[in-house]
Amino acid sequence: MTKNIQTPVIDQRDSVLRRFAKDEDGGIIVMTLLLLVTMLIMGGMAVDFMRFEAKRAELQSVADRAVLAAAELDQSLDAKDVVVDMFEKTGYGDNIIGEPSVNSMAASRSVSVQSRLNLDTFYLRLAGIDTLSVPAQSAAIEGAGNIEISLVLDISGSMGSSATDANGNSSDRITILQEAANNFIDQLLIEDYEDQISINLIAYSQQVNIGDAIFDQLTLDEDPSMFEFETDRLLPAANRVGDWYTNPSRCIDFDSDEFLTTTFDTSRAYHQVETFDHYSGSSTSTVRLPLCPATVSGGMQTHIIPLSQDADELKAAINSYEPTTFTAIHLGMKWGVSLLDPSMRTLLGNASGIDPAFAGERPSNYSANDDGVSTVKYVILMTDGQNVAGKRILPSRYDELDERIIWGTYPHAYWYNWNRYQNITPVIPRESENTVSYSGYSKADADRQLEEICTAAKGENIIVHAIAMGAGSSQMSSCASSVAGHYHETQGAELEAIFEQIAEQITELRLSL
Repeated sequence: MTKNIQTPVIDQRDSVLRRFAKDEDGGIIVMTLLLLVTMLIMGGMAVDFMRFEAKRAELQSVADRAVLAAAELDQSLDAKDVVVDMFEKTGYGDNIIGEPSVNSMAASRSVSVQSRLNLDTFYLRLAGIDTLSVPAQSAAIEGAGNIEISLVLDISGSMGSSATDANGNSSDRITILQEAANNFIDQLLIEDYEDQISINLIAYSQQVNIGDAIFDQLTLDEDPSMFEFETDRLLPAANRVGDWYTNPSRCIDFDSDEFLTTTFDTSRAYHQVETFDHYSGSSTSTVRLPLCPATVSGGMQTHIIPLSQDADELKAAINSYEPTTFTAIHLGMKWGVSLLDPSMRTLLGNASGIDPAFAGERPSNYSANDDGVSTVKYVILMTDGQNVAGKRILPSRYDELDERIIWGTYPHAYWYNWNRYQNITPVIPRESENTVSYSGYSKADADRQLEEICTAAKGENIIVHAIAMGAGSSQMSSCASSVAGHYHETQGAELEAIFEQIAEQITELRLSL
């Protein structure tokens, strides 16, 4: 029998391999080495990112200081030379991209610059990243520049309350507001700023009258021809055109989700607010305080004036304001913001009466134009109260021709009064108020929608100045771009100074990018 002398050797080798495979000595060292390398790379990456941020902040500081110095109107040196000199003296002369942009007008100057440097990495190169690009751009302006303003003013009934003006005299709030707003307009709409500043004037109470120019560009959700006259039931008619009733209201309803965005949907059909006087007493036989403020009523001009630089036109409208009905701050703010949004450009471009300098050009885009110059947008929102639930007519009480004629002719309290209702009960039965009108939106709805549209505006970098005159401090401070510098509170005496301060902020030397 022949012995296999290789068997012991093979068995011995297998035994060694099995022991090696089962041996766990030193395993933690291998894992530690792997983790250590990973930690070193990550720590190194953090170092590179810290170096990146430090360089970015330094380069941004140089860019900001350069454009501020160059944009100052008192600066006698060439603006481009000022920017280049600042970069060169700080060691970043080679990092300017192209040339600084300078736009000088009669009473304003804007300057912008773009720069970039490449930062060599220490540790990121282990991950294949050899350099980091560090960008910095800045722009500054002194004077008007391109500015769009929405002036949103409260004309609700409480604006008739007494207050003390800047001279210590007793007056009413609407008069104090008129004087302050007039001075604000005179301060901004000067000849040197021609074609640079546009103002949207929005007056709000329980609703906002958008005026014929905007209203005529909209699609409505109903055809007025469906309400043809029935001659056997014809009452003293008002607002007739041909054979149908024409609702004179120039107010529309928004859906709740439309307060979440600054845009105005020009493609949808809007519901026209009914003509309805819920506020006049029973002794008043004519519609005196309609839910939708009349476009022109007794000399009062309540409709929106969009994209205007006509100081006389704006002041004439403001001076005509009289306190009326309740308060809907959210509707005033929604229109103020919408009139700054580029989605309104085509609609306003087609509307009648728009200043030729702005028609088809404004509202401008939120981003800078090809010259690097951006349009700064402001909302100045003023109130003396808080949102109130909105009264509306039940649809079932506004779906007949004769019902619409009555609401357009008589206040609710007049026909409901015992001494008069019998004259029109063949058409509309005498019913309690709650069966005829309802709350179109609650106070909670209005407050939420105000917060939503304020948030949307600030999200687009619209600067919101909010003024609380005797009330509304919580809502206004929340809506303002910041409590410090953009929220203002007064009982009336400081209102003129507040508007003056805002006008100065709009035209002072500032960074604009």
